[in-house]
Amino acid sequence: MPVSTGYSPETGKPKSYFDKLQDKANSAFKTTKESAIGKGFISAVKNVTGLDLENLDGSNPDGVHSGSKGKKKAVGKNKKTEDKTQARAAATDTPFTILGAEPGKSKYYSDIVDSETYKSTQPGTEGKKITVGPRPYSAFNKYSLINYRGNPLDSTKDGFVSDVKGNTVYQKINIKDLQNPTVTQIIERTSALTDNYAYRYQYSDFALAKYYGKIPNNMLITLRRFSYPAADDIVTPQALSADGKTMEKIQQPDIARAVTWIGEAPGNVLGEIVKFSNGYSWKDAESTVQTLNSQQGASSGKFGSIVEGNKVLSAMANAGAGRDAVAANANKQNAGFDSFSATYPNHVFGPMNVIKQVLVREQGLNFSQEFKIKFEYELRAFEGANPKIMMLDQLANILALTYNNAPFWGGSVRYIGDGSVAKPLGNLSKLREGDYLGFAGSIVDDMGKMFKGAGAGFGGAAGALMNGDIGGALGALKDNKFLNNLIGGMAMDMFNTPQGGQAAASLLTGDPTGNWHLTVGNPLNPIMVIGNLCMTDCEITFEGGMGIQDFPEHMTAVISLKPGRPRDKAEIESMFNSGRGRFYVQPDDVADINKTVDVNEYGNKDRGGAGKDTFVNNFRKLSNG
Repeated sequence: MPVSTGYSPETGKPKSYFDKLQDKANSAFKTTKESAIGKGFISAVKNVTGLDLENLDGSNPDGVHSGSKGKKKAVGKNKKTEDKTQARAAATDTPFTILGAEPGKSKYYSDIVDSETYKSTQPGTEGKKITVGPRPYSAFNKYSLINYRGNPLDSTKDGFVSDVKGNTVYQKINIKDLQNPTVTQIIERTSALTDNYAYRYQYSDFALAKYYGKIPNNMLITLRRFSYPAADDIVTPQALSADGKTMEKIQQPDIARAVTWIGEAPGNVLGEIVKFSNGYSWKDAESTVQTLNSQQGASSGKFGSIVEGNKVLSAMANAGAGRDAVAANANKQNAGFDSFSATYPNHVFGPMNVIKQVLVREQGLNFSQEFKIKFEYELRAFEGANPKIMMLDQLANILALTYNNAPFWGGSVRYIGDGSVAKPLGNLSKLREGDYLGFAGSIVDDMGKMFKGAGAGFGGAAGALMNGDIGGALGALKDNKFLNNLIGGMAMDMFNTPQGGQAAASLLTGDPTGNWHLTVGNPLNPIMVIGNLCMTDCEITFEGGMGIQDFPEHMTAVISLKPGRPRDKAEIESMFNSGRGRFYVQPDDVADINKTVDVNEYGNKDRGGAGKDTFVNNFRKLSNG
């Protein structure tokens, strides 16, 4: 039989009360999302929750992965995801062994599944799937895949090319990358990437370095400066193309570099460089007694407000209540008076033995990573070169690495508008030149323009009115600036006046702002790479006795660095992953561990309750059934 709006299309039976409520909600949502305000709200919800409200069928064109699998199945209602999450929660592993299994049969990093998939929203590539592809499960976190990207010189960035024994990059050790390379090997290997100008070395980098040849090069530290902000990955940097549709590879040569080594003797302790702290911001929220003003006056309604605001009517009302002027005035003077605050300053409202404080999350993540790198140089003689000039050359290079040329600037003056309607009548330049006759003439000209503007359009309007054309009359007057200012000014005063504030500053983008980059460890297989560094200080000292050409034998530069902005978890992982992105990626069919509930001081009652956090429903169901 035909199904009306009062019947369920699935069962053919009358809809329940809750089904009808859902229909109303769907209708309201459809109306809301079609409005400008509604679209802004939907966009905000996507940014905060990650849930695609407009595409619950999983089409997800805006690129925000909601985890939806099939029509109208959000993460919290996805049975497949729930089952997979529960299976991962109950999974167990086997004991770890030092020697491991036979070659090609390692049980670690062999459980490979698809990683999370997004859909592109870029013009020309809409709908294209974006994913890092299959990746193995982590050995330590049940709900994450690992995405090791090799070393900076590994341009393939593929950890799944198996060798003849079936091992992948995740299961084998590459002796070629872990050997202690010579300077020649470092220069030759880094120069082999002909399309890379940033990650290179030359013999002069080591010429005057104090600890060259004394400390293995797998303990090398390299600091580079670029002409514009540098990301972690300087081997294969990319930027948006001119049309803004695709990413393309760019060249980014460094403008200065310096090398030193890790160790106690060079003054670069590994623990002080490879160190960072991260955490959350928390604040104390304490329960209190809230003091509210009585709203008895509101119960008298609109007529009561009229009486209260009229002296004659209020006098009559007070007389009817038996109050004279003194009593009525005293009643008003004591409004809002709290006798306990003055009479009992130490009075405690409520029980004494209570717990009344909780910690609640504040906005933002905390990240700190500041360190100093020490560079030392010795005066040395090379065939055909003056040692003093070479040391001065090295000093100038350090200055190029840490400083700039600049002219003296004595300040400036900025003028902003004062809200003046118009300039004074007359040409002031003629007055300054002593041309008084010309100045008087300019006043007459300006007054003529003023009255001409006030009368613009009146002739045409009068002719239109004589013909009964009211619309034509109004059209003739629409360009009259006098009427526009007169009537428009009054309209703005009555209804809405522009605020007149200065233009708001642009929002921050989060793009790199620091021009310095640090490579820690063997350049062929570094411990970590750090981009977006800001140089805050450089202290240069000269020590030792006088050497050749009567110049100090030793020069030391201590450079202080800090990150251009805090890093999140993925960006911390990227430092140790050749600067090529996060180490942990999300499986395509397991609940996301990065989606957690943060409760505020109101217990999330102002957000509709913790049950509204769809993305953690998988874990909640495992906990509560």
